[in-house]
Amino acid sequence: MMDSQTVRSEDAAAGPIGASLASSWRIEVFSDPADVSPDWPRGASGVAQCHAFQTLAFLETWQASYGQSDDIDFCLVEVRDAVGRPVLMVPFIVHRSRSGRVLGFADLGAADYNAPVLFPVEHAWTIAGARRLWTEITALLPAFDLVLLDKMPEKVGSLINPLYLLADKINPESCHLTQLDRPWPEVEKQLQGAKNLRNRARALQRLGACDLVIAQTAEQRGQMLETLLAQKQRRFEETRVPGFDEHPEKRAFFTLGTEIMARAGALHLSALVLDGKMLATYWGLVHGGHYYGLFIGNESGEWSKYSPGRVLHYLLLQHLNATGFVCLDLGIGNEAWKQSVCDVTIPLSMMVEAQTLRGRLSLLWRGLRERLVATSLWQKIRPLKWVILRGWRDKAVGKAFEQ
Repeated sequence: MMDSQTVRSEDAAAGPIGASLASSWRIEVFSDPADVSPDWPRGASGVAQCHAFQTLAFLETWQASYGQSDDIDFCLVEVRDAVGRPVLMVPFIVHRSRSGRVLGFADLGAADYNAPVLFPVEHAWTIAGARRLWTEITALLPAFDLVLLDKMPEKVGSLINPLYLLADKINPESCHLTQLDRPWPEVEKQLQGAKNLRNRARALQRLGACDLVIAQTAEQRGQMLETLLAQKQRRFEETRVPGFDEHPEKRAFFTLGTEIMARAGALHLSALVLDGKMLATYWGLVHGGHYYGLFIGNESGEWSKYSPGRVLHYLLLQHLNATGFVCLDLGIGNEAWKQSVCDVTIPLSMMVEAQTLRGRLSLLWRGLRERLVATSLWQKIRPLKWVILRGWRDKAVGKAFEQ
């Protein structure tokens, strides 16, 4: 385990952020969520402001799944002022990849928003103040070739995100959500195809007992999770994208996270159930009045004409609105269906910096690859890779079975 480290940054010149942080910063770095201070939020209580993706419950789940690779150093940073009051806490990793050693957030595709846990300070953050603090933090981290901080919102709750001030690029994708803190007729009015969804929900109800079910027990959670993973894997294969067989850490995240998040009071697992059959399933997190919809699956074939996934989303919106939630957040991604059901777009930014020659070469390669991926030819060819790989896998399994 990495020992915690502390640094003091004398800031007697007292610029705006220096004045708000008294005369020094105290910075500690930990490698295990079990070692951080009690100020790091496990859930949504306290004065700290953060997204669900920076809570200890999420980080413990992430460490037990994505974080098991030997190529990852977990760097949990805590920043305090001179008298020990918390200023911010942020989960970084240094990840070894073909790009070299990359400094980023504890994410790798699991989080929708990347930002620090923020505490109120007396004065506004400035670019200069954020840069000074950034320099002090990175001096304590393992060596890295490239900084890649993505999916950063401008604010966390009501507080300015200081890392956003250092961003130099627009994140390619935004987050999208539906505001729920208003009467249901106003919410429904913003939904494209709301009348059609009501009709499909009624059509399902005519077939039998059709209800929105929220998991309350470990048995219900287990059944819903098993169904969801099967629905998602089928969808991965239908759309020719890598699934759980190529990314077992993703399956591990949802499998382990279901009970970890449930114990923390942060899980919201639901299903659209018709006479005992789960037609669609939804795995989400809750943080205060904020619902994050992370994973949705649905049956296909004969059920496609009823759009069970869309119906589940519609009924869940109603449920969350009636129970006092502020929003349903569909997170990162500019898919057309998200934009059709959401009325708020959250733009995000990135900070990308090369620290070494290897980092600069990596940025050059990233630019070339991004241009290649954007071509229509690449978009046509890419799905065929997964068709071929799955064909080889299925053939190998068949031979093993025959033997």
